[in-house]
Amino acid sequence: MFSNALFAEQSTAIDKALAQQNKVSASEPINKSNKTSDTLTANTNTLLGHMVEIPHKSRTDQNQYHFVILENQLKVLLVSDPQAEKFSASLSVNVGNFADPETQPGLAHLLEHMLFLGTQKYPKSGDYQYYIHNNAGTHNAYTSTNTTNYFFDVKPSAYEGALDRFSQFFIHPLFSEALTQREKNAVDAEYKAKIKTDSRRNNQALKTLINPQHPYSRFSVGNLKTLKDQPGKPLRQQLLKLYQQEYYANNMALVLVANLNPETLAKLAQHYFSDIPTSASAQLEKKQYPDLIQPDQAQLQFVRSLSDHNSISFNYQIPAQNSYYKTQPTRYLSYILGNENQHSLYANLKAQDLITGISATTSKDYGHNAFFTVKIHLTNKGMSQIDEVAKQFFATISLLKSSPVNSLYLEEGLKLSRLMFNNQGYIQPIQLARALSSRLLRIPAMDLLGSFRVEHTASAEEVHTLLDQLTPQHLLIQIASQQDFPQHWAAEVSKWQKETYYDTQYSNHFFSQDLIEEMNSAVKSTLVSLPQKNVFIPDSLALIKQKDDLPEVVYKQTGFQFWNKSDPSFNKPTAMHFLAFRFDHAADTPKHMLANRLWTRLFNNSISEATYSPYVAGLGYSFYPHANGVTLRTNGYSDKQGNYLVWLVDQLFLYRPDAERFKAAKLQLAKDLLNQANRQAFRNANTAFNTLITKNSFTKEALTNALKTLTFEDFVNFIKHARESFNLLGYSTGNITSDDTKQLANKLYERFTGRLIERAPIKIETKTITPLEKLHYRFQSNSDDKVILYTLIDTSHQQETERKSIQQKCYFTLLNKLIKSAFYQELRTDKQLGYIVGTQDLSVRNTPILGLLVQSPNKSNQTIIKAIEDFLNEQKVKLKNLSDEDFHRVKEGMLLDVTRKAKNLAENALKEWHQIAKSTPNFKTQEEWINSINRIKKDDFMAFLKEKIESNQTTRILVHNQPMDNTWLTQHGWQETSATNQSL
Repeated sequence: MFSNALFAEQSTAIDKALAQQNKVSASEPINKSNKTSDTLTANTNTLLGHMVEIPHKSRTDQNQYHFVILENQLKVLLVSDPQAEKFSASLSVNVGNFADPETQPGLAHLLEHMLFLGTQKYPKSGDYQYYIHNNAGTHNAYTSTNTTNYFFDVKPSAYEGALDRFSQFFIHPLFSEALTQREKNAVDAEYKAKIKTDSRRNNQALKTLINPQHPYSRFSVGNLKTLKDQPGKPLRQQLLKLYQQEYYANNMALVLVANLNPETLAKLAQHYFSDIPTSASAQLEKKQYPDLIQPDQAQLQFVRSLSDHNSISFNYQIPAQNSYYKTQPTRYLSYILGNENQHSLYANLKAQDLITGISATTSKDYGHNAFFTVKIHLTNKGMSQIDEVAKQFFATISLLKSSPVNSLYLEEGLKLSRLMFNNQGYIQPIQLARALSSRLLRIPAMDLLGSFRVEHTASAEEVHTLLDQLTPQHLLIQIASQQDFPQHWAAEVSKWQKETYYDTQYSNHFFSQDLIEEMNSAVKSTLVSLPQKNVFIPDSLALIKQKDDLPEVVYKQTGFQFWNKSDPSFNKPTAMHFLAFRFDHAADTPKHMLANRLWTRLFNNSISEATYSPYVAGLGYSFYPHANGVTLRTNGYSDKQGNYLVWLVDQLFLYRPDAERFKAAKLQLAKDLLNQANRQAFRNANTAFNTLITKNSFTKEALTNALKTLTFEDFVNFIKHARESFNLLGYSTGNITSDDTKQLANKLYERFTGRLIERAPIKIETKTITPLEKLHYRFQSNSDDKVILYTLIDTSHQQETERKSIQQKCYFTLLNKLIKSAFYQELRTDKQLGYIVGTQDLSVRNTPILGLLVQSPNKSNQTIIKAIEDFLNEQKVKLKNLSDEDFHRVKEGMLLDVTRKAKNLAENALKEWHQIAKSTPNFKTQEEWINSINRIKKDDFMAFLKEKIESNQTTRILVHNQPMDNTWLTQHGWQETSATNQSL
């Protein structure tokens, strides 16, 4: 923490810097090409004199943070990260879809897309993407209501080249007319890819309740109908106008994150970004918008969901919260309304089987308003008894408003916020740059890091200001369901409409008098009470001194083995514990797999109230099923965590199934299986492919049929069998000594005398795949888009050990990296096949696999397949001419990915647990990958290409969601296959 005196000095330095920069003529942006090296050095020295260090970083944060303002008034945060293995940058612009013209929704989103498609200095539309991908990097961007954020990461040696290309987005983008007309198709495909996503559909429907004068009420994604040339307003001209009005240096914030000193970063910022023009006439004051909720406008909405899911959202209009970042008073409301402890709103409604979950969140600011939203997920019973749910919700609101502001909650919130902030984990450069650049637009630089935690408790006045807004006048209610709606809540009969962009069926209403009276007359409920003191906040944050290089067995008995690795190297008082119960018949049939899923669900539900306070205090747990049984995992602060694990184990063996809860959980699982078809189609394609090639896996249809025959007696017998006889495997790591782990292991062992057996784990294996086949498989999806997942599979190493197959998987990884950018450029940007286009390394176990995926809203299956095969044929020729430079650059990028060091305890722990859970753990897998990559010679890789790609010596499996012409399939040699086949 910095002293107040130093804070004052740094603030003064920034004020002086601002005053100095304001003397620069804003109408005459610097022409970098006319600078001499002497001038650049002089300007850099001036710049460095105004660079100030940012205070309030986390205790565990090893980065240095400095702030400077360039001559063009661009705000720049320089982050020197000593652990950065890739360097990153992010630039945020203080403009988003609120700036869209009313007649052209989605224009800001299209503008974001266009900046990637060529600049004056780098005119080729794919140059930036090629450069980033070919140098082991990633890139992306997003457009929100008032921010557009661009970001990338790349290997260190390519950082300057990436900054050069990236900065040109904001200096001289081309906005090619041809690419403008083409790229609007990509935006349209992005819109259509999520057209059946309930969350997006419901949000767009809710906007029909928003004040139509407020920009939040508008459609923001864009499609072909909204993004077109209009009379006197060509689309490209509109893009240029928006760019020129909003994309100027004093409307932006830049963050650079790299393992470089602040002076070097400052020079890079100045050299590459000082030519971004400044706007002399910029209106930097906050734009003014009307209230979100308009008087005398409907406030209740019924929405018909596509998925079988019920929810009710209470959206209260509150004052904008960005300026309260130091106290964050909405946390007080969330702390109580989102509470899951005994006698909370959640606990009481859940005990009656009316709900499955509650969340309480605050939206971003929408002008001078925001929304405080409580969303309740209802069971079918809850939907039919929605009056009871509403009654208890409004009673809780009444209790909250009528009770004095409790300093206990404010102090606990402050303590927990500081605790988590001061013990935060490492943040990858690209994530850090992205988060900081958007925040730097609206929070003073000197407060930037501190804004991620509560600085001091909110005042009672701040909390009361919020509570005063929780009234019917400031409330919008949305109910989404396929069930019957509470018509008596509405002042008039439902008149169903279709939302313009997503075809969502909705009906808007004024509140009925009965509902208003229910809201106003809600009194303190005898069922609901406010939370008690949280006793799970850690007392000790001391770090151990013992440090182990590798996990080792520290406790072993018949049927029981416990490993430990003491590791305080991340400078955090945290630990992780794993405990696997491995028993026979855990997932060998669809019925057993479902019983195992239900056991974990019902147990988690049974202890959700008791585990909420530990969760809030930084103690998490997970209980999940797998092919060998179930695993219990805990994480968080090491103090009290061992006792927490033992308590969880006790609860697991004390748990007794309940027939009614089983029935409800079975119904919910059936819904979940049904709703899988509503996920984005490309996600279902990957799931379908994994099911198809994995032994003893079961399709959604097989699980759905088995669920119908699963009885409560079956379920009880499954749990009885699982708890009677099992093998136990444990692992502890982090801020815990081997002696601590031995004591923990002994406590657990004493509980299971007579139940433990020796049992080898079942291996998850890939099916035997026939060489050189061409197979196709159709999966179920409700998406209208056509999805093709085209896979190339090397079957020649299936019988080899994992170690021997690594070399071949390296070849496939290298191939993926070489063609990734070209595939995206050709099929998405040039041919406009769809928005979701990409290659994937799908290698599993001992089987190398390359996947090429396209999701298209308007192209036929045959068109997509032909485009993929044409691309592969082109690559056969192009890759023959692969230069030594390109080969070694991509190989270097692979090494960078493989040698990346873990930046937090969980990264190491999960990898190590994966090995410990095997019959023969191998903690040298990373080393074997490194050796395999180093061994790859260009001649060997060219021989691999000749065999696998040129000569088509691979099995090809085509996964698709739409019917295909059988005659065409036969003509092209594709044979149908099934997930029920034990070999392919």
